[in-house]
Amino acid sequence: MKKQLSALLAAALCAGALAGCGANSNSADAAASGAEDTVTLAVVSPVTGDSAEYGIHFNVGAQMAADKINEAGGINGKKVVLKSFDSKNDAKEAAEVARLICQDKTILATIGDFSSTCCMATAPIYEENKTVQISPSAGLIDFPRVGPYNFSTTGVQENDGGFLMNRVINEKMGAKSVAIVYTNNDYGLNMLSYMTQEAEADGVVITDTEAIASGEKDFTAIVSKMRQTEPEAVAIMGSYNEVANCVKQIRQVGWDVPVAISGSALTDQLVELLGDDVNGIYSNIAFVASDNTPETKEFNEEFTKRANMPPSFHSISTYDTVMLVCDAAIKCGDNLNRETLKDAIQSYKGFDGLMGPFEFTEDGAVYRGYKVVQYQDGVLTSVSDYMMVHD
Repeated sequence: MKKQLSALLAAALCAGALAGCGANSNSADAAASGAEDTVTLAVVSPVTGDSAEYGIHFNVGAQMAADKINEAGGINGKKVVLKSFDSKNDAKEAAEVARLICQDKTILATIGDFSSTCCMATAPIYEENKTVQISPSAGLIDFPRVGPYNFSTTGVQENDGGFLMNRVINEKMGAKSVAIVYTNNDYGLNMLSYMTQEAEADGVVITDTEAIASGEKDFTAIVSKMRQTEPEAVAIMGSYNEVANCVKQIRQVGWDVPVAISGSALTDQLVELLGDDVNGIYSNIAFVASDNTPETKEFNEEFTKRANMPPSFHSISTYDTVMLVCDAAIKCGDNLNRETLKDAIQSYKGFDGLMGPFEFTEDGAVYRGYKVVQYQDGVLTSVSDYMMVHD
């Protein structure tokens, strides 16, 4: 799997990120070479580094959507072209990429970035340059509130954290006490805050909270401390690498406590890293690849063929995001530019994608339902219908 990941990442860099940077430094040449017959979107994600698998899901999902739009005639007859950029899931790198994109007038909008931390770093840049940034995965409500050019199509963290605590931990797992591990960044801190608020409302006792650094590998002391508080469940808010390391070390000491994890960690790489230890883990997500609908089956087969791995929430969400942006661009007709696209997205009604229908709130966020999911025999499986945080 790691060799397959490396090969695909290299291809993404050569075909997208490097080509994108080249075009940025010669935007006039890009326009002269036929850009008037194309509509270019930037795709920003971690193509390299510890979060690189997310970049695969972003880029392949985005390309599938672009191909679908082009097969149907493009955007008012113009072909959709994607340029991939590598943010490395690093706020400083993401800011540099954002500046390059905004300077390249051939790029209409940005699909990305992956994390709320990166999006918060880049939002003022996109806002200043009046360029749409629309993230398929940044759930921090403060991100789209930076200004009207910033959007998120994932459910906001307030709903995400609340759902995980109430519907997953409290109701489905039946746990009345929980220890929480969280990455010490914007995402982790906000998830902790929303889960704590919901726990108080649900009567769930939080026995311990443990902050970890991004990329944390040694959980020995944390596991020992949590175990002493005797929680009925453990919740881990982090990337697939952090979740895998924590779960491994929980099981290595013979602790059979039930585990819930954030939806951001639900990737094929998590299954590979954990093996049988992935079974029984709970989470929540807006799309479940194992659901056997015709649309899901078609997407699963095509994505797996292209990426040599099953799709995840991030690939589906990116696909839906590109589809929405392209449809909004179509609605702009001949008057398509960065500002009119922003207006079209703000006023968009009736979108119904692979992850179901949603509409933007006034501040550019999305409120949606989720399903409770559990890994069973290595497969992420729905164990509930779509629900909101509360009835």
